[in-house]
Amino acid sequence: MPEATQQQTSIDAKAGDELELGTVVLWNGRFGFAKPDRGGPDVYLGMPELMRAGIQRLEVGVRVCFEARKATHHRQRWGARIRLVRGG
Repeated sequence: MPEATQQQTSIDAKAGDELELGTVVLWNGRFGFAKPDRGGPDVYLGMPELMRAGIQRLEVGVRVCFEARKATHHRQRWGARIRLVRGG
């Protein structure tokens, strides 16, 4: 039972994460990177997460909202729950 409690805590922590704002700084047609407004390392924007959000392509300079997650097998943070930010 202690393992289930640890897993549940991990899931709850992810669900409570805040969304961040950022600007797309690189897009090559298959993946890209966004620079978070709060600073820190760029966040990887992969096509699977973009497709989940209904986004087929991005352009450099576009504003996005995302949840930055840390992968266990990569060093680069990656974006989940990606949304385009409309307006100024």
